[in-house]
Amino acid sequence: MENQETLGITDLFMLLTTLIWGINFIFIKIALNEFSPLAFNGIRMGLASIVLILVLVISKQGLGVPKKDIGKLLILGIIGNTAYQLLFIHGINLTTASSTSIIMAMTPASVALLSSLLKHEKIHFAAWFGIAISFVGFYLVITEQPGAFVFSWENLKGDVLIFGGNIVWAVYTVFSRPLLGRITPLKWSSLTLAVGTVLYLPFCVPAFSRQNFGNVSFKAWVMLAFSALFALAVSYVVWYSSVKRVGNSKTVIYGNIVPIFTVIFAYIFIAERIGLWQAVGALIILVGVYLSRSGYRMFNAKGLRKNQNI
Repeated sequence: MENQETLGITDLFMLLTTLIWGINFIFIKIALNEFSPLAFNGIRMGLASIVLILVLVISKQGLGVPKKDIGKLLILGIIGNTAYQLLFIHGINLTTASSTSIIMAMTPASVALLSSLLKHEKIHFAAWFGIAISFVGFYLVITEQPGAFVFSWENLKGDVLIFGGNIVWAVYTVFSRPLLGRITPLKWSSLTLAVGTVLYLPFCVPAFSRQNFGNVSFKAWVMLAFSALFALAVSYVVWYSSVKRVGNSKTVIYGNIVPIFTVIFAYIFIAERIGLWQAVGALIILVGVYLSRSGYRMFNAKGLRKNQNI
């Protein structure tokens, strides 16, 4: 395992992954002008699965996993790919790329909360405060204003679906960590994506029958290929390599960088703009995430200085 206190090759690859994901949100929004959400995602997941399985075979790692892990692999494949991708693709189709990336930045807080509920780790009171204010930021992002909250499913369903995907991804990440000691990140990513894709494709059948593939531009196909090969195949392997090497907390924290890339690229390529209160909400989420993952250090440092002065 890499030294978790210093930057290394894992950090470099995770930074590249955040750049890929930041661009990916934009590419998906553009491609969905020509693809239906389910048709796009069905092809994307199928292509990524085939590529990963081929790489797995070529690497001679084989497809076998310990018998005791088969059930967990199947369940997490459904959770982290079938369920997550259904929530994600419908969510991003109904909201902006910028809002999607900002809401997904809550993943570290979600992981911290889930880890506490499962008693995987004890959360400092600073982290609980960070989780709480993250939800305040989420409120500002989806409502775009402070004040009374009036729930309108028609207006907010995209953001709510992305938030649901955020929770599902946190579950997938937390429960995958123990299995990565016995299954390589490449094999784990390949098999869970393949399982998720097989169960995802039946949802796509009506969309495939209605999709006019002849009218899809070359640009949209290139964006789909980029999303499949880099945002799914390559990035999933990098993600779980990082989870194995440096842990859940230090991996998910990189998700905080994605909104920066997404907002910049969204402004350049599709003229998306975020409002003042959304920007405030994004800042609050980032502060909340910091407190949820690292806030305890401030209090520990204060305690240490206090003891040194005694």
